[in-house]
Parts: sequence; structure tokens; C-alpha cells
Amino acid sequence: MVWSVKVTVGYLSILRDATGKKDEVLELPEGSTVRSLMDALMEKYGDRLKAFLEPDSEVSQGIIVTLNGELLSAGDMERRIPDRAVLLVGLPPFGG
Repeated sequence: MVWSVKVTVGYLSILRDATGKKDEVLELPEGSTVRSLMDALMEKYGDRLKAFLEPDSEVSQGIIVTLNGELLSAGDMERRIPDRAVLLVGLPPFGG
């Protein structure tokens, strides 16, 4: 029986700068959602990430989140994270 799930979180662009990491593996309680993971990241990294991940911040509107390669919308934040998932979070690359 699985009591926890492991998720690899990859940080893109400015979030890589804010965390000082390209990626990391986190262990979460079974049944954790994308929103609870975002809350855990804000708790871990404090103000460095809150400006980007707080749902009501202007910057968060531009942040992309993918779960196992699927682009998530604001309505997907309550989705449960499966074991060994890969979540990417950050600002998309800008073209011009």
C-alpha cells in the first residue's frame, strides 16, 4: 500500500532562479493535489515563490503548470498527483 507519493518538480525560467534549483524530488502524502503541492512549495521557499504561485497574484496568471506533460488550467489544481509524477512549473518561453 502506498502511503506517500514521490513527485519530481521541475522549475522553468524565473522559478529556477527563485528556488536555485532546476528540479527536485519531493515526497507528499497520498492524495495530495496540485494545489497542496503549490502550497508546500510556497511554504518551503517563502516569499521567493509566493509572488509567482499565489492564486490571486498578477504574475501567477502567466505561470504554466504541467503534470506528466499535460498543461493544467486553474480548474485542474485539485487534481490528485499520482506516484512518480513529473510536474513542471514556471513562465513559458517568450518568442518574438
